[in-house]
Amino acid sequence: MRLKNSINNMIYGLTGQIISIVMSFIVRTVFIYTLGIEYLGVEGLFSSILLMLSLANLGFDTAMIYSMYKPLADKDKYKIQALMNLYKKAYRLIGFVVFIIGLAIVPILPNLMNGTTSVEHINIIYMLFLLNSASSYYFVYKQSIIIADQKNYIISKVHTKFVIISNVIQVILLISTRNYIVVLIIQILFRIIENIYLAKKANDLYPFLKVKNKAKLTNEEKKDFFENLYSLLLYKISGVVINGTDNIIIAAFLGIAIVGIYSNYLLILMTLSTLLSYIFYSVTASVGNLHVTESTEKKYFIFRVIHFLNFWTYGFCVICLWNLLNPFITLWLGEAYVFDKLIVLCILFNFLTAGMQNASTIYRETTGLFKKGKYRPIIAAVINIVASLLLVNNLGLAGVFLGTVFSRLCTYFWFDPYVIFKYLFQRSVQSYFKNYIFYFLLIIAIAYLTDLLGSYILVHNPMLNFIFRGILCLIVPNLVFFILFRRSEELKYVLNLMKKMIPINVNRRKGLSS
Repeated sequence: MRLKNSINNMIYGLTGQIISIVMSFIVRTVFIYTLGIEYLGVEGLFSSILLMLSLANLGFDTAMIYSMYKPLADKDKYKIQALMNLYKKAYRLIGFVVFIIGLAIVPILPNLMNGTTSVEHINIIYMLFLLNSASSYYFVYKQSIIIADQKNYIISKVHTKFVIISNVIQVILLISTRNYIVVLIIQILFRIIENIYLAKKANDLYPFLKVKNKAKLTNEEKKDFFENLYSLLLYKISGVVINGTDNIIIAAFLGIAIVGIYSNYLLILMTLSTLLSYIFYSVTASVGNLHVTESTEKKYFIFRVIHFLNFWTYGFCVICLWNLLNPFITLWLGEAYVFDKLIVLCILFNFLTAGMQNASTIYRETTGLFKKGKYRPIIAAVINIVASLLLVNNLGLAGVFLGTVFSRLCTYFWFDPYVIFKYLFQRSVQSYFKNYIFYFLLIIAIAYLTDLLGSYILVHNPMLNFIFRGILCLIVPNLVFFILFRRSEELKYVLNLMKKMIPINVNRRKGLSS
């Protein structure tokens, strides 16, 4: 069942994300040509501000999903009801807190933008962003039980349908009205309707959630839950600071237009990250179930498989991005929207170091090891802000990303695997770091080789050059990876899983056609 659910989560998640990618690029292209780069910068800045406000979440979502693994495995309905009651109260309070803090930021909005902006009704736009963020907390909490029960594919299917309809309407409105406020109102309406629909879906899947009850956690259970929550809060603070301050620092030091240009790169990277996350996020609940049911050796082997798959997918993506990112943006928007190679290198370095942490992050969050070294995330957040502020003055935009990378390498890079190997696997962590360094150097070498091969054959037509480099990126890294790792246990396991996926997909198609 773990395998089937993981595969379902992966397939539906990837399919939905591919559709979202196509729709996002269509909307983004129309957005730029109808409203301009400044509106794009404003959207990037406000999104980062609201990401900072999501600190009010306190890590409740992760703590709740982690707490549900065991009661779901034990079919303990009473404890699930008690957890959902707690979650409901907490999220309604969180939504209110987010809205109040968001209101307090309105007077200082001009100070967050370097220079003036021609964007009209800036306060109204911000308020709509705030309303969109705060309102989601009142409906989204019931999705946690679906995720913890390894059925995230249900959410993916629903979300894909809403993305298609919402984006089509947004494109029509952008072309016909060129009114950003109307577009934002449509986004809010569709997000609220989607969350209400998914809440009803959760009630249908788990009818005991509809029953009025006064289920409560015991004092011991509450103590354990809030201890987990406190540890996760610190991770939440760190994650939000590391991921959410870049646009704010760029806007304050380099200007809102640079945020707009970077937002195009960020759209591609975030879309790709979300796409890849479905590969790994689809197995998260299964790892949580694995932790409470399987042996240490099995846990260790699955960790190695996830880490290997993590290297292959992110390595392949970084090689493609190094060769294709600037050519793609040139074809898409023009050379005026392209950064130089040094900035692109720093952006990709940040993307790769974040992505290579996936295996450690999954095991940290699903095994309760987030309690270990719980103050380290705060150190990471402080290092990130200080380093980015120092480097942006000397290196400009590249310095912002290098500051983020530096903070990650000083903390998450070494501590998470150390804790996992020491407390979960009871073995030395040296093998992990040796593999990590080997993987990392291999990715750099193949990226350089692919770029070198692409430069040998000059193709003057930009589109043909992009296609030629794309073919090289598809063949060279995957061929080298396969030759080097064809006899590894990890690759054999992944290939075996892929074989098992085929009959599952065939059976699903038969079921749909009958």
